[in-house]
Amino acid sequence: MARKITVPARFLAMLAIVGLIVWLEIKRPFPAFRLATFASATVFLGALAAMMRGRARDVCLSLTAVAFGLAAAEGVARAMEPAGGLTITRGWSVRQPVLGWGPEKAGTYHAEKRGPKGELTYKADYTIGPDLTRRVLSATDGPTIVFFGDSYTFGDGVQDDETLPQRLSDLFDRKRRVVNVAFTGYGPQQFLRAMETARFDAIIGPDPKVFIFLTAPWHAERTGCKAYWTARSPAYRIDEHGKLVFAGQCFDGPGLAVREWLQDSSLFSTLAEPFRHRVSHDDVELYVRVLEEAVKMAKEKYHVPTIIPYLRVPKDYLASTGFTDESIMERLRKSGAIVIDASLLEDEAAGTAISIKNDGHPTPFANRRRAAMIKSTIEKDVGGVFVSELN
Repeated sequence: MARKITVPARFLAMLAIVGLIVWLEIKRPFPAFRLATFASATVFLGALAAMMRGRARDVCLSLTAVAFGLAAAEGVARAMEPAGGLTITRGWSVRQPVLGWGPEKAGTYHAEKRGPKGELTYKADYTIGPDLTRRVLSATDGPTIVFFGDSYTFGDGVQDDETLPQRLSDLFDRKRRVVNVAFTGYGPQQFLRAMETARFDAIIGPDPKVFIFLTAPWHAERTGCKAYWTARSPAYRIDEHGKLVFAGQCFDGPGLAVREWLQDSSLFSTLAEPFRHRVSHDDVELYVRVLEEAVKMAKEKYHVPTIIPYLRVPKDYLASTGFTDESIMERLRKSGAIVIDASLLEDEAAGTAISIKNDGHPTPFANRRRAAMIKSTIEKDVGGVFVSELN
């Protein structure tokens, strides 16, 4: 005769399910952990409903149906996501004060990205030095060229000797000091906040000559806290007096917890996240204002000009914002920036790959071409003192 399951045994089983859910949410042990969480919650609530009577049972059954629906929707969303993806050495990007995130420690981080059929998109090693910036082989002291920026400048998908900062250092025969304080996912807000807090002053050194910040209008998604990874990013807003003010980080308190919880859901990233990335007039205005303030601070605090290599976007990206590439570049020039149109549209039209296939980050060729443009601009526009020191 089958032994009847006792209430204590059932209770222990339910406690085990709760423990599993907590473990899944804390450890995040595999990519589909949120699907496993919803499935476990469905089992837990179903078992709880079986123990209840009356209205409490009805409530538990309703919650079970909700959990089952979420699990089913998460599974469908998970199946809709493209296969492949990025794998990278643990500790590559961790929470950091001031700027939100960055490398955990010095070392070599191996990155591999694969396409939907498992084909290799890129394979690269990122060397992070003791100052937690990517290695650039250049002079060890003297007049310094400083690259701020995001993954395009950091060099996602390319080797150390193929990044934009390294290409520029090579063009100067490595006789000038070049540093790369860019990192994946950063935006204009990190550029400005780093200067406001002196975050990289020890790395920049006593003799900076020019700052470089490569940008495109899609940075407005970052300054507007719309990109999914920007929850802990520094944030700015325009106050009622029209002044740009620091506003802490994009999300804080319960809002941060909810945002980071949603971020790990395939359902949210597949169905809701794309709509959050649409930019408005106010988003682009904030983006431009942050860059204008950064250019101003570079001049007033560090006494250096800022070169902005600018990348154009498809016209429909800005169509509803009231801005164009030309109007943004003109605003930046009026703020004192030296703006370069670095879109490389002619090279692309000629069939040259300027972006890594199935990825979008610059190819070594694009970095080499943009480095040449920056070198020419430095020699022409930065000033006689710097040019004379390069001779």
